[in-house]
Amino acid sequence: FAGLPTTMDVPKAPNLTASNVLTLEPDLSSLQILPYAPKTAMVLCTAHDQLTQDLSPLCTRGLLERVLQAASEEIGIEFCVGAEIEFMLYRLSKDGLMKPVDASTFANSTTLNDQEDFISSVYDQLRQQDISVELIHAESAPGQLEVVPSYSDNVLQIADNVLFAQETIRNVATHHGMKAVFLPKTSMLSAGNGLHLHFSFKDIGSPQNAFSDSSRTTGISRKGESFIEGLLDHLPSLLSFSLPTVNSYRRVGAGCWTGSSVDWSTEDKEVPVRVCVDLNTRKATNVEYKLADATANIYLELAMILSAGMEGLKSGKELRPMASPDAVAAPLPQSLQESLECLKLDNFLLSVLGPELSTAYIAVRENEATNEISLEKEVAAALGNA
Repeated sequence: FAGLPTTMDVPKAPNLTASNVLTLEPDLSSLQILPYAPKTAMVLCTAHDQLTQDLSPLCTRGLLERVLQAASEEIGIEFCVGAEIEFMLYRLSKDGLMKPVDASTFANSTTLNDQEDFISSVYDQLRQQDISVELIHAESAPGQLEVVPSYSDNVLQIADNVLFAQETIRNVATHHGMKAVFLPKTSMLSAGNGLHLHFSFKDIGSPQNAFSDSSRTTGISRKGESFIEGLLDHLPSLLSFSLPTVNSYRRVGAGCWTGSSVDWSTEDKEVPVRVCVDLNTRKATNVEYKLADATANIYLELAMILSAGMEGLKSGKELRPMASPDAVAAPLPQSLQESLECLKLDNFLLSVLGPELSTAYIAVRENEATNEISLEKEVAAALGNA
């Protein structure tokens, strides 16, 4: 849903009340028996009006389904999506505090070797839930790993799998005497945790990647370029969904491999929207959206990112020039409140949300921005050191 603030049940906002109750309708195709709790199953649901049984406008899983249906019926495409789930492992130290399990740096073998049993357990338990894994590797921060579920054209299932994977990682870590932390930033002296997203698309009925076109200068199809331009046009507003917490913006900036301005490039880690190239064929394969982390509602952010790209496709937008040292691009919002102010002026994204969801979402996020806590307190609370 739109979410609940941490300080109260209902934030103060015009036309926002606690009246009416939503009922949950299980999607039995998502039912999973949990390997880490084998007497328990989890199922994902959509929210419905208790009287009419209509899909609630506050249901973000339902919103993503509607966006995917519109892509098929109105544009004739189906999306392919990938996700990269980053997290850090902590363990109780001799001084009684939770600390990273090691002091490793980028791509170091330390975490991979020391946590071999944990990594194997995560992989095995994800496979038991029919979640295929493309890669598990060490990342930049101490005790940091990344789990990459396989790229898929079943977008709703990818979103579901991200949730199942996060729950699995948390519980397997607990079983191994550790705590998995997905916070965007845990220390200003080390890299943070992102949840980067990858996008491409196919024309309905075709197995070919419609994002790629090797005959064009960029290696990207005309449709692919329009999709990227749609993202860039709405990027400042999109951050309110993909970087939805105060802590999210502590991970973003120049030198952080996230980008700090509204631009794109090919295989450049320092832009927010990066076109990825196949190492063998040298063809553009997909576009990576780097300004995302695990504090986001995966259904809502995917719905909004895809909608922005679709708006570019429908309008046939022309892609702006690639980022270069000589070009000056608009800066990205540097705080949650800044991104929310951009959203308030973005009539297209507000129309995708609808009045009920936009009112609730903005109210919740503004409450979070107003009640900011320090990084130290947030990390302590997450680790149980508070």
